[in-house]
Amino acid sequence: MLSPTSQVLVRNKEIFEQGKWVFVNPPEADIFAALDNPDILGFHQFYDVFQQCPKNNKHLFSAHYPVVATALNKQGSNNEPFDGAVIYMPKSKEQAAFLIANMAACVKAGGNIYLVGENKSGIKSADKLFAKVSQRINKIDSARHCSLYCALIEDSHSFDVENFVQYKEIQVNNTQCKIAFLPGIFNAGALDPASKLLIENLPEKLSGKVLDFACGSGVIGCFAAKNNPEITLTLSDVSALAIYCSQLSLEANNLKGTVIASNGLAEVSHKFDTVLTNPPFHTGIKTDYSVTDKFIKEVKFALLPKGTLMLVANRFLPYPDIIKDSLPTLSTVAQTSKFNLYRVQK
Repeated sequence: MLSPTSQVLVRNKEIFEQGKWVFVNPPEADIFAALDNPDILGFHQFYDVFQQCPKNNKHLFSAHYPVVATALNKQGSNNEPFDGAVIYMPKSKEQAAFLIANMAACVKAGGNIYLVGENKSGIKSADKLFAKVSQRINKIDSARHCSLYCALIEDSHSFDVENFVQYKEIQVNNTQCKIAFLPGIFNAGALDPASKLLIENLPEKLSGKVLDFACGSGVIGCFAAKNNPEITLTLSDVSALAIYCSQLSLEANNLKGTVIASNGLAEVSHKFDTVLTNPPFHTGIKTDYSVTDKFIKEVKFALLPKGTLMLVANRFLPYPDIIKDSLPTLSTVAQTSKFNLYRVQK
């Protein structure tokens, strides 16, 4: 079943029947079949939805949409600007502004950018979000507790993703790392207290293969590698923004590591001596424990014999019981008033 936001778009499907369009971060792949236009392309910052889409040159998984060459077609025949773009409102208004700036550089002058979202998502700030690229903004529809806005792009715009990257020097104990952030990254621009608790309590010596699962900006993996340069580090995340920032963070600290896009552990093929994680419990604006629940149930298959899992989470989350069903040797290494750090050995 289509999400409420996609249902609103289908209510207005005549808008998208002609021309070349790009749909940004739809929550499901079915929207492309629901709209009868073969020239609708998909731009995805989340690997799980990208995987649901047909394996053709009409879908791109990336942190940002390339402005000059789309990279969807190796022959370069896909370089024309779009007639319009549709952006699904993300959780962060800063990410929405980032995507609007990106799409304004990809849509031709005289084209339109639509923003659709649930009313509780911040969509009502559409006028402010569009202010830098358009002064002609209209509300098109309101249904399913969602709203659809349209902005006319009258002029050409430029976009450089590097203008949106911020680097922060973060210090924990006696170690300092330079970490890259983009709008939409979890706790962008700062070290969240849960990750800080995990980093403060990393073992003095890590060796072998180490995985930073749900790596975000790569902060946990960078600190692990900075203090243990001999480890073989892998970082994984479902978010293209996280993949991009983690690569930049590794480069900024002269560290080596492999960064992979993965929906959970599906694309993680190796086994590890240590898995480190501050896992998510949100999907978009909704609370969602399913990703971490699935990870906890499957992580034993990603651990080498006597491998260790270190997981930090809010104290109210029921993870200990789930962990014990899979890996019974659980202990609480450290805690604050809000977070527990768990250690589990296979």
